[in-house]
Amino acid sequence: MEQSREEFIVMCRTAIHDKESGSYEELYQILLRCFVRADKEMVGKVSLDNIDTLIEEAAALPRRYGFAPKSEDLFPDAAARKASREKMFKEMDVEKEGYISLDNWINFAVEHIAGKVASNLPKDHLGGTTQEVTKEEFITFIKKAVDKSTPEYRELYFFLLKSFMRGDTNRNGEIDAVEFDKMIEDAAQAPRRFDLAPKASEMFPSDKARFTARKLHFDSMDVNKNDGISFDEWLHFTFNHIVKKVASLT
Repeated sequence: MEQSREEFIVMCRTAIHDKESGSYEELYQILLRCFVRADKEMVGKVSLDNIDTLIEEAAALPRRYGFAPKSEDLFPDAAARKASREKMFKEMDVEKEGYISLDNWINFAVEHIAGKVASNLPKDHLGGTTQEVTKEEFITFIKKAVDKSTPEYRELYFFLLKSFMRGDTNRNGEIDAVEFDKMIEDAAQAPRRFDLAPKASEMFPSDKARFTARKLHFDSMDVNKNDGISFDEWLHFTFNHIVKKVASLT
């Protein structure tokens, strides 16, 4: 199944910042498939002869969204391409064993992607720090995100999906009231960075009071009363909340 550009961006950001996330598992599986395709002899390692295949396999997805150049645009000729691949091979082969093991590849690729996340991807308006994104930039982004026809909305959608996935610890497509409370805190981090939403400690006198208030929201969303809410209910709830908040900014 092909990812959208926004889904790819959110996956990379989340994977690099949280190795316990479903996004990191997704990234790991992608890198694993690249490795297996390059392991043409099926010996559990990649030789120098197959390093070009490994790099090309891994570059296919970011190239699809314009985040990596094609090899023909990078190198003037085959000799230059071969020399570059040999250099990368040596960088990966840290034990100087003459081959690339899976751990060599994963460590190299994750570090490389982390550098790209920091330098090549669009600013992370929803997960970035105040050093990376200004309050004005965040407000401009979120105002655009309430229009479902925009790229900003699609990025918001995948951000909320990743929040839901982190909350869905049982991997059954539903979250309970305890997970819902944690997800609210997770999603609220972005506006709180810019003083656009109060801290829970400022809203509630105790953890019990906070959970009681959140449980009322949860129960109102749980229309079939099965003590669980699905992603569409979470998306509807958070999006409508954001729309109201954006209206107060104008």
